[in-house]
Amino acid sequence: MQITARQPVGKLLNSYAMGKLSFMQKLRHKLPPPNLLITFEAAGRQLSFTKAASELNVSRVAVSQQIHALERFLGVPLFERLQRSVRLTRTGERYHRAISEALERALRATLEISRRSDTNVVNVGATPGFMTYWLSPRLGEFRAIHPDIELRFIVSDSNLQFEDNMDLAIRYGSPPFDDAETTFLVRQEISPTCANTFLPAGTLLEPSELLTYPLIHLEGPYDEHTRWSTWLRVHGLDLARAKAGITVNSYTNLVQAALEGQGFALIGPPLVQRFLSNGTLIQPVNARPIVRHAFHLLLPRLSIPSAAAQAFADWIKGSFPAKRPGIEEDD
Repeated sequence: MQITARQPVGKLLNSYAMGKLSFMQKLRHKLPPPNLLITFEAAGRQLSFTKAASELNVSRVAVSQQIHALERFLGVPLFERLQRSVRLTRTGERYHRAISEALERALRATLEISRRSDTNVVNVGATPGFMTYWLSPRLGEFRAIHPDIELRFIVSDSNLQFEDNMDLAIRYGSPPFDDAETTFLVRQEISPTCANTFLPAGTLLEPSELLTYPLIHLEGPYDEHTRWSTWLRVHGLDLARAKAGITVNSYTNLVQAALEGQGFALIGPPLVQRFLSNGTLIQPVNARPIVRHAFHLLLPRLSIPSAAAQAFADWIKGSFPAKRPGIEEDD
């Protein structure tokens, strides 16, 4: 809509409101009645008017009449009537897929509101590293603010889906994440890290000197940029020349081995920030940290969080400084 100097503001707003109202009126006239769509979804899924009638607790004649009414409304046939069965036309298949998805979203949103809006239980998905080293030490803060909210944690390195009974999740990686509203929290930075007892106080090493110390290797479903082979290659060094070390297959074991003085691990903020801050862990190598992927807060896209889940999500977001996520580094 073009605004000119001669048009009063009130008239413009009125015109805009009428335009919106006109659109909604047209939408109501364009959409078939909801009961016809529900019947069509059942009949198309069952490929049987009789089974759809039984599911909907109506007569087969009623189902047939409603399908005819929907076809008249749309002006196209949706089913092919065979001697003892029915099947969707190509147009019917496309329409059934779209209507099924729309009704499923409406159902899920309705269930979320009606069943969970007042619950005080929040199911949280998190990686073992985030749960152990960032979240657990801070839970007392949240519990002090919200003692009435019960938290249940689903801890896994795999990408859990919201169908796994989660209300929200903290996930490491690069968006987009399926069916999730995503909020950037913090980016991970990793550097050669060891216990403060592993080296004499004040020691500063060059990257090449790491080859003379034991390295703690991480194997498993982790980013290759967290491996020593990649870090050494970036600094022009050969892993084959490194001193024998140890290998673990979980992030928590990696951190624990570093804390116990087993050697150098490629770890860093935000997960081990408290150990770096209190001096338990140190990063004594003269090299810039590697900036990796980020941690994100995920909320389900197709449902509305309960008040308790929203309170926990707000607390998580408020625990990190507000900043833009920036450009994700290439793998």
